[in-house]
Amino acid sequence: MKNFKISQIQFEAKKLPIQNANILESYFNKSLKFKPHIITTPECSNIITNSNMHLIKYANYQLDCPVLKMAKKFAKQNKVYINIGSLLLKQKNNKKLINRSFIINKIGKIVKYYDKIHMFDVKINSKEKYSESCSFSSGKKISFFSFRNIKIGLTICYDLRFPYLFRFLAQKGCHIILLPAAFTIPTGKAHWETLLKARAIENSNFVVATGMCGNHHENRKTYGHSMIINPWGIILNKLKNEQNILNTTININEVNKVRKKIPFKFND
Repeated sequence: MKNFKISQIQFEAKKLPIQNANILESYFNKSLKFKPHIITTPECSNIITNSNMHLIKYANYQLDCPVLKMAKKFAKQNKVYINIGSLLLKQKNNKKLINRSFIINKIGKIVKYYDKIHMFDVKINSKEKYSESCSFSSGKKISFFSFRNIKIGLTICYDLRFPYLFRFLAQKGCHIILLPAAFTIPTGKAHWETLLKARAIENSNFVVATGMCGNHHENRKTYGHSMIINPWGIILNKLKNEQNILNTTININEVNKVRKKIPFKFND
């Protein structure tokens, strides 16, 4: 398979999962005109807030998540793969949540998932502090899947700052690495594009970065700026900080062409 079509949904998530399920279903329907092979969404696609109390109260268990239920039904009805960038979910017998990315195939089955490995424990400035490890269990397994001989790796947001994860996925043969995110405004402006280009260039693969955008519950703000970068580090398509669908057709052959020029797998 040479040409691969991707629809990225950049949206402003609300405070309740059912609201976001309805918003995403509307965008999914709009994306069908492009006939994508896969639809991707951002991190925190079910709920986003600055309030930990709100998060604990309204986050669902996986079996009860309205976003996941909707996506599975939509994928089956429309015969399309969907990457729910991440859902913040409760776990049985565990006070901490998980931040989990899902791949749903065209018959509506979950074929792969990935739990965010790197927790966002940072102090950006006096006003913005995050301590994900207090509320979330970190993932332990690296994850990728195959679609018609195209290997696709899974990462989430803060993982972007850890090059070894991307290198491991590239060495496993991944042509594309998905990066759903809910980047902050300060770090987004400073580092988002630069880091995405670096991960694409150093591993000679496509990076598909789907960002959450806008203003959310309890004054949580996200950067947006979804984009696709090719194996040579060129931005093929991008958005700013607005709700929209980013439709892009990529040529998978570019990966092998660049890797022949710069054979990182043999030089590392």
